[in-house]
Amino acid sequence: MKRPWPTRFALALFAMAPAWPLCAVAQEQAGGATRYQQFMVYPHRQAGYAALRAGDERTAIAEFERARALAPQSIDTALDLAEAYRHFGHAAQAQKVLDDQRRYTPGDPRLLALKPIAAAVDCSRDNRPVCRAQRGFADLQSSELAKAQAELDAPDFARSPEGLALRHALVQRAIYLGDDARAEAQLAALDAAGKLSADERTQWFNLLLKLGRVDAARQLQARGGLDAPAQDLAIAQTLSNSGDRKALASYMVSRQPPFANERDEAQWLNLLAATARDHPELLTRYAPHYPANAALQARLALPLAMARGDSATAGHMLSRLPKESFREDRFSLDLQQGRYTEARQQAEALIAQPEGHRLLDPLSYRLMEAGARGEAKQLLLAAYPFAGNSGSAALFSRLAVLAGEQPALFSADDRTRLRRPLESAPLRMAQIPILSALRDCDGIRQVMADLSPDYPADLWRQLGDCYGNDHPGLAEYAYAEANKRKPDSDVTRALAYQAYSAQDYATAMQAWRSVPVAHMKTTDLIAAATTALTVDQPSVARAWLDTYVAQGGRQDHTYWWLRAQADEAHDPALARADLENAVATHPDPRYYARLATLQSHAGETQQSLASLQRASVLAPEDSKLAASLGYAYLQAGAPDKAAVQFERAHQANPDDPALTRQLLYVHQQLGDNAEARTYAAQAIDQLGPSDNSTATGGKAQEDEDEQRYTLRRLHEDLGRKWRFNADMTLGDTVSSAANTAAPGVSYRSYMQLEAQYRLDPHLTGGDINTLAAYARIFAGSGASGAVWPVHAPMLGVGMHWKPLLSQNIVLSVEQQTPMSNNRNTRNDTMLRAAGSWSFGPKLSDDWHATGTGWFSQNFYVDIARYLRAKQTVFTADYQLGWHRKIFGGQTVEPYVHLQYTGIDRSHGAGYARDARIGFGLQWNLWYGETRYDAYPHRFSIAVEGQHAFTSYLHENNAVFLIARTQW
Repeated sequence: MKRPWPTRFALALFAMAPAWPLCAVAQEQAGGATRYQQFMVYPHRQAGYAALRAGDERTAIAEFERARALAPQSIDTALDLAEAYRHFGHAAQAQKVLDDQRRYTPGDPRLLALKPIAAAVDCSRDNRPVCRAQRGFADLQSSELAKAQAELDAPDFARSPEGLALRHALVQRAIYLGDDARAEAQLAALDAAGKLSADERTQWFNLLLKLGRVDAARQLQARGGLDAPAQDLAIAQTLSNSGDRKALASYMVSRQPPFANERDEAQWLNLLAATARDHPELLTRYAPHYPANAALQARLALPLAMARGDSATAGHMLSRLPKESFREDRFSLDLQQGRYTEARQQAEALIAQPEGHRLLDPLSYRLMEAGARGEAKQLLLAAYPFAGNSGSAALFSRLAVLAGEQPALFSADDRTRLRRPLESAPLRMAQIPILSALRDCDGIRQVMADLSPDYPADLWRQLGDCYGNDHPGLAEYAYAEANKRKPDSDVTRALAYQAYSAQDYATAMQAWRSVPVAHMKTTDLIAAATTALTVDQPSVARAWLDTYVAQGGRQDHTYWWLRAQADEAHDPALARADLENAVATHPDPRYYARLATLQSHAGETQQSLASLQRASVLAPEDSKLAASLGYAYLQAGAPDKAAVQFERAHQANPDDPALTRQLLYVHQQLGDNAEARTYAAQAIDQLGPSDNSTATGGKAQEDEDEQRYTLRRLHEDLGRKWRFNADMTLGDTVSSAANTAAPGVSYRSYMQLEAQYRLDPHLTGGDINTLAAYARIFAGSGASGAVWPVHAPMLGVGMHWKPLLSQNIVLSVEQQTPMSNNRNTRNDTMLRAAGSWSFGPKLSDDWHATGTGWFSQNFYVDIARYLRAKQTVFTADYQLGWHRKIFGGQTVEPYVHLQYTGIDRSHGAGYARDARIGFGLQWNLWYGETRYDAYPHRFSIAVEGQHAFTSYLHENNAVFLIARTQW
């Protein structure tokens, strides 16, 4: 029995009313939703309806909002969300959703038919008629649904237009209620009848995917009538959600869907990326139609290609993109392919970007790891000193590692830049390890030149290592600062060594005392003992040496050498035994030299000389040893050998004045006047120019001027062969004043001229004053007492001999011959011994280079024997005067003169004596001085008055005018 049409159509309308939005899928353009969007929003709309029926406000609104977000221009999602807001009393929000939708679909009749929503309807109670009317078919009784299904089971009705319309309605009803099995059954029936619409085909496809029947969905897709790209994407998404990557890859391998929009294509690329680990070719082979997706493809494919080392694919991906894009990937690819210069350029571009400095650490590290150390160095130095970089400490350390591993990478300009001190102490602390790795001590000294107290102990110690022997004082200071901050044994030990090197022995000794003995190595104990001996603490040195032996230190030559020095003060014999052990272990010139000193102190001259000779063989170039050997030869009476050793020492130290003078005296002793004179000139030059202002020059300057004058006098004397003397005395009466013309002969006046020639010392075997030949002419005033001494002239020819080098004693033999026929003169031979002493150079009568004047004294003793006359004359004469300098080489000299003369006369005439005192005033002139010669000439004139206390003469008082000259 057929039901009337109105009833069936009413039932269909009731069935379709609540699911009407799902029937609007045909209005794709008007609704603003693609088929894929419909597929995506479908589950959310279904969940929203279910929550709406259950009165679950939060879930319903959340699901409809999610659907709206997936299809933001769809009128269906707008109506759903607005209805949910209205249903739960949010009228204003519902109105806003509708107003927003009018921007996209302003002409949609559903929007035009809606009036402004004034207030929500309270549906909290189901018995209200208005709520039931709104819910429509949702409240249809199951009995009514059963009747509709029974009618559809009738074959005649099912094929009728009314039955097909009812079946279409039931499909939507089943979908609305979530009755997937009923919905699929109805859709299959429609398909069998050939009445399946395009929208229902899409619904069926989506339902199959929802049920996980992918194969069935693919079969439905293969029959056509669906949006192929969208359905491809849906199937792929379903396979991806199932986690079956193999099936997903198998499906996508034969698909290249031409998507109509950029978003769907991007989804497809993301799905391809999910299979790229096992099938990378799927992602790389796909050709995107949208530029943005080409960048997405590169972004997805590059990491995988880089990870598997597929440089070709990575390069191909990047070649399709702008050069300024994907710089990090380009950097990685350049590193992977060994293009280090290009990699550095990419890194520089990355760092130049805003906040790019944060990448300096990882980029430089990756360059180093790849072996591009030169490029890493350039990258780091370009950003040095890393201002504003929070990771600057790591960057400084990395630069130091580079400097230590490959210092050749750093050019002279790089090093100059790294040497410039940075602005703060913390930065300089980070800077120094780089210079340390480069072993650039000059740079470390330059950076730490401010000697900031903020530097830690390790940097101070490093600075000390850098100063080293070049600046021992500064090195010691640096070690002291390090020890102050971290006084451990290692730092204190370094301070001790450096202080000793800087000759600060007190600090070195204090440092060694601060190091516990338990922490001292055997080498430290040796160094400490050496320091103790240097500061003259032999007992402390012995204690450290005892500890050295107790620790098992080798008793080698160094030990015995130090032990000898430590034992010498209290037991010289033990020290000699120690030295003998030292030389037996290791012959060393120092050991022999010290042994020679001890032997010399013990009076063992020959043993001392032998030790020095052994030392000289071991160290022939040692100038000090040569000098010591020279002194030993002098002591042994071998001046010729001494001269050889002094010459060796002088060649090594030509500016040593002591050696120069020693050579002067040795050659003088050997009689080699020419060599002696050469060394005298050198000694004068070593004193420097003369300073005539000795009044303000101080004691040191006076000593130097005196030395200079003594050397000049010696130089002049060494060069003299001839000496000429002349002296004359004019008196008012006869006197027995001592004279060199005729000892014991009394004249009123006398005169003498003498010429003396020094014989060659090489012939005489002595020095320049050993032997001299002379001739003289002398005369007196005669018996008549005339004023001028021209009477009875005599010629004397003889020899002077000076037997002693250290005393001014002269022995002479002279043949006297008259030069006139005076009956009171005759030939005679005189033997004479004379000596003269001033008792010190400061009291000599020669010119004094310093001071404004000086006291002079002379004690003269003369014994003369006349062989023919058989007469002996003894004279003792003492003169004390005060030389007052006036100007140039001139002095005025008041003096006192004491004289005693005794004559042992022949033929029984007895012994005559004369003792007198004289007072005089004398003017002296020295002249002829040169740079190297003292005054060679002297002229004196004096007036003297005498009084005799006892005399064999008639007059006791006399006055004399005396003139003398030497040249």
